[in-house]
Amino acid sequence: MSSTFSREYVAVYDLLYGAKDYNTESTFVLDRLKAVNKAPLTSLLEIGSGTGRHAHLVANQGLSVLGVDLSDKMVTIANQRSAGLPTETSVKFIQGDVCSFNLSRTFDAAVALFHVFSYLTTTSDLKLALRQIRTHLTDGAPFLFDYWYAGAIHRDGVTRREREVENNIWHVHRLTIPVHEVENNLVRVNFHVTATEKKSGTVHRWHEEHHMRYFDPAFLEDQLCLHGFKTIMHGEWLTEGPPQAGELGAYVLAMAV
Repeated sequence: MSSTFSREYVAVYDLLYGAKDYNTESTFVLDRLKAVNKAPLTSLLEIGSGTGRHAHLVANQGLSVLGVDLSDKMVTIANQRSAGLPTETSVKFIQGDVCSFNLSRTFDAAVALFHVFSYLTTTSDLKLALRQIRTHLTDGAPFLFDYWYAGAIHRDGVTRREREVENNIWHVHRLTIPVHEVENNLVRVNFHVTATEKKSGTVHRWHEEHHMRYFDPAFLEDQLCLHGFKTIMHGEWLTEGPPQAGELGAYVLAMAV
């Protein structure tokens, strides 16, 4: 997996996604993991842990959490945030690639949230990631990840978007221009960002392109089966129902077998 966030984007990442409901998402994920696991969950592996906001919430529920992220800059922010948690909370973040990381231990469950798997744009990378995750799970351990749902892209295509946010440090404008590569089941998401430091007035402008793959549930189910997982269910993100053509976010819950 070669994609990572630029240093500039990491600096404003939490501001851009400040409206994301991490509490609801963490509860949603934990409820599904616990429903599948036969024994109490004590440890969780998070792939693509970012700045650690999901992991910290899960750790506050009494689980020992280890986050792995490709971006060393994200890992630094996540570990800095951990310093403010109660001493009995067990959470740690390390830099690593989902396709090749090796921790020499296993976990009771694993997650990959906020479309981490859609950054795996080749089937070979997807296979490597599933193999590595399975190696780090005990038999019977649940694994949940969310992804871009192909049905939504096929129905609605891709659209240009703008977002403007600010806090006491930054004012950020982001223009998102997607390019759809139908033949590759891929969207090239072009971010054009202008970030102004309020105190100094310094303006930062940059462009970066994120490649995002969308998936059909049947394809994911086949790949999970090939790499030691049994699919339990596919669902629309944060709901009780199946994936819907009108909603981009979907998830799959599987079990290591």
